[in-house]
Amino acid sequence: MRKKLHSYQTRQQMLSKDFEIFHYSDTTLKQVNLHHHDFYECYLFISGDVTYLIEGRTYSLKPGDIILLNSTELHQAVINDNIVPYERIVLWINKVFLKKLSTEATNLAQCFEETKKENVIRAGFEMQQNIKTILGKLLSLESYKGIGCDLLYKAYIIELLVNLNMILYQNGAKLDVDIKKNNLIDGIIQYINNHGEDEITIDELSEQFYLSKYHLIREFKKHSGTTIHKYIVQKKLIQAKELILKGIPIISVYKQCGFGDYSNFFRAFKNEYGVTPKHFYELMCKNLSKMNI
Repeated sequence: MRKKLHSYQTRQQMLSKDFEIFHYSDTTLKQVNLHHHDFYECYLFISGDVTYLIEGRTYSLKPGDIILLNSTELHQAVINDNIVPYERIVLWINKVFLKKLSTEATNLAQCFEETKKENVIRAGFEMQQNIKTILGKLLSLESYKGIGCDLLYKAYIIELLVNLNMILYQNGAKLDVDIKKNNLIDGIIQYINNHGEDEITIDELSEQFYLSKYHLIREFKKHSGTTIHKYIVQKKLIQAKELILKGIPIISVYKQCGFGDYSNFFRAFKNEYGVTPKHFYELMCKNLSKMNI
């Protein structure tokens, strides 16, 4: 695999309509803020001392680990030290594009969307090298303009996703992953996810889970990397974006997401994503029209 590295950038939106791929190696980065994407992310961890937080669960990564994230999952990388460079390959895939690559017999997005899917997989060495090779081929297309340049990336992404789905649902090649989870936090997150239409308060959660507010706030922050309030708001905004993309009128979306009033929804959306709900919808429609959908 070639060793051309990309400079780390903080944007979390795709500029290309199908996919984007990055090969990063950092020695000064300390932490990435808790966030989510409107696309799928496949992430190959190569080196470093990194803890990864996904939906309240903590993963201690090992070289070769593969992370799979869908558009609703809040996640965050915490770099414990920079003695060893934090190196990884990150692939972003447009959800609509991947759906178009799928067939009736093969749903390539299964590894991202399956209800009981794995977020982190630790395959055997041979499969790790196979995944790394495919990602390397995708990286090599960055400067390739020759025959088949409009086809090869599709072939490589299909090959990659077939392999990942085989690991998860056919080969049984997963090994034990270092994961720390807390049943209480799992329960709270599940409750929040199942009550997106309600105005959830800390008082309500405290009563529901028989905990003092202080203990609840402290434990949630400890295990999730964020505050309860911010987590609730981010989850509601994710749900809001999904509804907007389904064509639900924006004036109705805030009610279905339990924001109480439109001004709170508008302010939260703009603060989180840097655009208004209406502008977000217009941008997504523009992107879809570029894909001839």
